[in-house]
Amino acid sequence: MELCFVLPVCLMLFMGVYTAGSFISDMNVAGQATRAGSRLGAEIGNYGYGSSNPLTATCMGASTTNPCAVDQDIVTTVATVAKGLQNITSIDEIDIYDPCAVSGSCTSASSVCSDAGNIAGKYQTGDPVDVYKLVSGAWTLQNPGPNNYTLNLRTQQHPNELAVGVRILYHFQASAPINFFNAQASNYAVMCLAPTEAGS
Repeated sequence: MELCFVLPVCLMLFMGVYTAGSFISDMNVAGQATRAGSRLGAEIGNYGYGSSNPLTATCMGASTTNPCAVDQDIVTTVATVAKGLQNITSIDEIDIYDPCAVSGSCTSASSVCSDAGNIAGKYQTGDPVDVYKLVSGAWTLQNPGPNNYTLNLRTQQHPNELAVGVRILYHFQASAPINFFNAQASNYAVMCLAPTEAGS
């Protein structure tokens, strides 16, 4: 008789532990994806903007500040690593941003690489950001406008290196029999751009 009550409780407890483990595993994969993206963004930097020999790409058109080529590499890297997410229904968004906003705006003194008080780097309203969502199978920029993280904002000069942040938003879905549990989760990583030494 007692088994009728104990067995369902034990089953739910087991599934709860399994779901928690799955969620933690996916958070780890999402963290790897954002770290890979932000590391690549830090290595590429501003694509040579402002130099005597800047790089160009077809998607940039006539613009010298359009970050499309850099962003495409970052988004591809994040999406590739994120294929390891096992318990999700969708990857909703990939954001590339400058984690500089303090009180809703950025200043030259508020970069996480030079401001120890703002080192967390979490995305905030006011950060220059490029938001990418999956549209018809392609990652597409959703917010073209004045608040994008353009190449001129990714210029770095030692000792005032800037930062690049990458955030991924996705929907976690628990396995049966508690697949009613789902939640949007996010993960982010921030790397400091490699400095350009004067005279180099």
